[in-house]
Amino acid sequence: MLRPRKEKTNQSSLNKFIYYFSLVMTLLYIGLGIFILFAGDNLNLDLPRKFRLILGGILILYGVFRFIRTSRKRNERTEDDRF
Repeated sequence: MLRPRKEKTNQSSLNKFIYYFSLVMTLLYIGLGIFILFAGDNLNLDLPRKFRLILGGILILYGVFRFIRTSRKRNERTEDDRF
């Protein structure tokens, strides 16, 4: 009887780690996108302004996409745990 609980605890802690890691990565993508958008002139990037705006926008959109996907997976997981 003790083994299933221990395996469930390990699975639960792994799921929590993955969830928090996904949130941190989401914040990093959004933060990097904002950084590239607004601090691009001060950086020594050899990218034209147009490409910096595109890259920053893509990073922000990808971060938002990851956040939505992570939150949906988290909601599905918590609903499955209830039953």
